[in-house]
Amino acid sequence: MAFNLFQKSNKSSAENRKLELESVPITSGNLKRGDKPVPKPPAKIIGDTETGNWVPQAGKIEVDDSAELGPALENAALMFAHGNASAATAALTHALNTPERTQPMVWMCLFDLHARAADRFAFDELALRFVVQFERSAPAWDELATDGTGTTANVQQSARAKPKSLLRGELTDPQTPVIVSLTEAAKRKDAAPPRFDLDIVDLDSVSDICGILLAGSLAALRRKGAVISFRGLESTLRRLTTPLQSGTRLLKGQWYLVLELLQWSANTSEFEDRAVDFAITFEISPPSFEPLTALQRSVLTKQPEDPLVEQELLLDDRVTWLGDLKGATNPCLKLVTAEAATTNPVVVDMRQVSRIDFVCGGAIANAFTRLMAQAIDVRVIGASPIVQILLQLTGVPSALFVKGV
Repeated sequence: MAFNLFQKSNKSSAENRKLELESVPITSGNLKRGDKPVPKPPAKIIGDTETGNWVPQAGKIEVDDSAELGPALENAALMFAHGNASAATAALTHALNTPERTQPMVWMCLFDLHARAADRFAFDELALRFVVQFERSAPAWDELATDGTGTTANVQQSARAKPKSLLRGELTDPQTPVIVSLTEAAKRKDAAPPRFDLDIVDLDSVSDICGILLAGSLAALRRKGAVISFRGLESTLRRLTTPLQSGTRLLKGQWYLVLELLQWSANTSEFEDRAVDFAITFEISPPSFEPLTALQRSVLTKQPEDPLVEQELLLDDRVTWLGDLKGATNPCLKLVTAEAATTNPVVVDMRQVSRIDFVCGGAIANAFTRLMAQAIDVRVIGASPIVQILLQLTGVPSALFVKGV
């Protein structure tokens, strides 16, 4: 006779299997006394541009630095950094058929690339899919459409209206980022007149080459209708004019700069006197006086004398970058050093940046790290989605990106 030594009831087996397969969720309702509640995992946020809303945000910026980028985002950012926008677009389009389609930043980067390519049809199609996927409004074409240089249309009228640049001390380096930026702006073909805020209140002198380059760029911008608001124009003109002696062939670049700044000040009589002195000194014809446009004259306002107002103006100082940023020694990096910092935090305006290559992105990440190591905070405004992802890849923390100005 055979005996079953390990007999178990069917009921017991079923209960055991049920206990093994089912997990009981822990909530505040079934916690025992002394148990600690289980915290919710933090929401993943990949930068502030994930929301698609380019609006200011005051106070603390809550961003999860542990958020990881998907492979499609990484590949697309690298392709775009190397100048292959079409391959980046293809990679992100494919990602919409993978689990990465749940990441809003994939969509935002694709919107960015369609806008850069001026592909309105693809942009509108993507907008319809975005609404179905996330049940919220997609970004508008006018927010992201570019002028062919990577600068968005809304930047042309608002963001470009106040890029603040700083010139101070003895200007001897022709690769000074402000000079480079003004030179590039003078060469661009803008649909609308560019606008700049140029702070020269602490400019003491210029070398010949810097003076000639700066004067030439300002003259070219003036002739194309650019609007430049100078801070400290009158006081700087007096300071730069003092060492200029009629008949002494020195400081030729500073002579050119003084004559150009007198053009911007609309001071006809002073310009004519200095032009005669220039002709006598260098025995060449001076530049001719050219009247400003009505829009250019509109910014010739008296500088505030209230020191509190001056301090408020200084708080608005920001580092403005524009165009394609390439290489580990790009001039833009000189503006994000501890020696060049004029405010804390250092605010870097990237609204006019069209592309950053991987090498320059790594150099930017290192520069930001050095600033933060010296207790100088950094805030980045206006970086387009695809540029932001590239910078995050190179090591820039997502917490540094803010939603707007």
